[in-house]
Amino acid sequence: MAPRIGLTSIQRQILELLEGHPKGLNIYEIRASFAHDPGVQQHLDRRVRDLRKYYNIPLEAGGKYVLRGERETQPQDIGQISAKLRAAVLHAAHGRCQMCGKTVNEDGVKLQADHKVPLSWGGETTLDNLWALCQLCNGGKRDFFSSFNDKEMQKIVEFESVYERIAEMLRLHLGNPVPAWLLEFVANVNDFQEDWQKRLRELRYPVIGMKIKATRAKTPSGKWQSAYLLEEWKPLPPNHKFLIKEYERINREKNRT
Repeated sequence: MAPRIGLTSIQRQILELLEGHPKGLNIYEIRASFAHDPGVQQHLDRRVRDLRKYYNIPLEAGGKYVLRGERETQPQDIGQISAKLRAAVLHAAHGRCQMCGKTVNEDGVKLQADHKVPLSWGGETTLDNLWALCQLCNGGKRDFFSSFNDKEMQKIVEFESVYERIAEMLRLHLGNPVPAWLLEFVANVNDFQEDWQKRLRELRYPVIGMKIKATRAKTPSGKWQSAYLLEEWKPLPPNHKFLIKEYERINREKNRT
């Protein structure tokens, strides 16, 4: 069975696991195959659910996921936000634009439900990929995103490594400030990062060697917001996660002595 184009590398690995076990695997058996990466294990349930959109993977006796083939009809996300979903997005925003911070009550803005990651980049019309923006920020974001190459952005959001996603976004804007909110949702596009800014700081470690400066940039409404500027790019080594962990381990040992 040919893997569906657009799957992440982890999803493809899960698919290969299920293909190799015709009698099925439960979530614990799938998780055991990723014992080397605890970060991946935390989100395997969601990855399996996402696969079930495109493949017939029923949960059968014994709690085993069994691959029965590719679905004949694929769900098509046309980006339409239902009234129920829009209400949930606006409720979660508590009347505040999630980009510039202006509020309905104090500033008289009108909020719109909008995709964080555009459909053309691989984003979905789901609650975790929607946010509430005022009309000015929404228009400015749309104009800002129009300067991106959709194929390049599709590549970024498919990176499994949060370091690769952040680094590539910064590289695309080398020498120019990138809004913190843009880096945040690129960092969180595959997995929620409790501290995406720490991942950003780790790219500055000597073992990685990127020069990234904290700065500020204006929102479309004229409000200043935090941003980051890449001053020097260096390709990420394939073992960048290992190098970062080793660097931190060595520093911890030095601090103990």
